[in-house]
This record gives sequence, structure tokens and C-alpha cells, in this order.
Amino acid sequence: MHYIILSLLFFIILIGIAYYYDYKKKPQQFTSAAQSIGKAILLGLVYVGLLFALNSIYELVVPFNKDHGMAFNTKREQLGIPKLGPDWEKRSNDDDQFSTVWWNKNAKDPHFKKVIEYGILNAKSETDYYTVPNKKGTFAWSTYHYGNNTLDYYLEKPNNTDFSVTKSGRLKFAKPTITKKIDRHEFETYSRK
Repeated sequence: MHYIILSLLFFIILIGIAYYYDYKKKPQQFTSAAQSIGKAILLGLVYVGLLFALNSIYELVVPFNKDHGMAFNTKREQLGIPKLGPDWEKRSNDDDQFSTVWWNKNAKDPHFKKVIEYGILNAKSETDYYTVPNKKGTFAWSTYHYGNNTLDYYLEKPNNTDFSVTKSGRLKFAKPTITKKIDRHEFETYSRK
């Protein structure tokens, strides 16, 4: 690290000496060159500042409609999506620019998490996660897609085999989970217990 700093200092000193002798030879030409370099640096700083400002505005404004909290419950009821209740809270460390995560504080309720994902203009999907109390390691979730107004249902459960085969054809010695798409009736048997 010290060698890098010393090399940079040596390089800067050499440039300074070269500019000093160049200034001695032709002061007017050196002054005009220094002014044009200064203008170019200033213009570059303006462009960088503009880019940072545009990025900050983008992060503050996009997505344009991120209001899918408690006030959106009447629309959820019309669409058949589970509502948020008084036991639900947002934790700021889980959120990012394009998603909001709600957690249920009621530990006895199997519906424990809701994730709302946003596009640039509005919400894209809303996923509700459920635990299955009598089956350890089994989770069910439903995803509502706002674009085409469809609900998909999924189930994730432990695999009882000791190994599985990866995409590359290797054996994986673990107990992986199985994720499968299920129908609404089967989903309701898992999520409503």
C-alpha cells in the first residue's frame, strides 16, 4: 500500500516539474491549456452531479404507485387476495425499492408473510406465505399477478430421499425440498389449518 502511495506522489511531482518547465517556456500557452483543462474538469463534475441527482430522484419516485398497504384491503377483498390486519407490520430492513414485505406478529396464524413486488408504474404481484403447523418444513404460498389477474398456488415440502441429482448430473447428498404448483382446493387444505 505504501509503495502505491509513494509511486503516486512521485508521479505527481514529475508532472508538476514538467508543467513548471513548460510554464517557463510559454506562459500564455500554459495558462490557456490550464484553463481549458479546468473547464473540462468542471463540466465533468457537473455531469457526475447531474447523474447522482437523477439517480436519487429515480430511487425516490419510482415506482410511481407504492400504496398497497392497509388502505388497499377493500381492493384485495374484491380480488380474492388475503387482507392485511392489525397484527401486520412492515420491517424496513426487508424492503427495497421494488418490494414491500409485511410480517404477521400473531405467531398462531399460519399466514405469516406478504410480499408485494412493484414494477415502475404499479404493483406486479402479491405473494402470501403460510406455514403448515402439523407438517414441519412445509410451506404454502399464493401469488396474485396484477398484470393478468391470476392466482397461482405453490407448496414446498421436505424431500424424504437422501440424495438428488443436480442439473449437471451430479449427486447431491442432502434432503432438498420439493416445490410444486398445486390447485386452489389443495392449497386451502394446507393454508387454512
